[in-house]
Amino acid sequence: MEIMTRHLIAKALLAAALSLLAQPSLAERETDRDAAGFLSSLEGRFSGSGTLQRAGGSSRSLTCAFNGDQQGTRLSLEGSCSTAIVLGTKIQIELRLDPQTGRYVGTFRESTGTVANLSGRRQGQRLTLAFNETAESRRPNPPATLTISRRGSGQGSGVEFTLRGSEPGKGQNIDLSLKED
Repeated sequence: MEIMTRHLIAKALLAAALSLLAQPSLAERETDRDAAGFLSSLEGRFSGSGTLQRAGGSSRSLTCAFNGDQQGTRLSLEGSCSTAIVLGTKIQIELRLDPQTGRYVGTFRESTGTVANLSGRRQGQRLTLAFNETAESRRPNPPATLTISRRGSGQGSGVEFTLRGSEPGKGQNIDLSLKED
């Protein structure tokens, strides 16, 4: 009887240990919550200003507004930017997080013809994405890096967008600082 009881206890302990191993670790659950928190922090309305610097050195001031909508591991940022000369350019950024790899992938579309594939990783409150224009782009530029950073929380919090070309003197650079409305 005593041997049988020990055998049953050993089986129960083994089953408990295997069920613990099959569940996501605390670190994995925290990473998933952190990623979901980052995506949800980009939900809402943001507006502000920035600068567009062209390859030739000329620059223009921008005024922009974006709406962020997060659904699970997906984020959609839709907005528009305008300069004193251009009435408005519509921009759509679609991102999806792959929880298995921690990578973000998506697309960037702009109404004047820029279409790019996005892929990258997040570190803290900064998402760094490779920005590679596709054959659909009207005026393809060299590869670039798009950075989306969340700053602060509560009043005065916002989002910063930075686009940097990989080849000096080609493409364009953009710096935007948006506040939460």
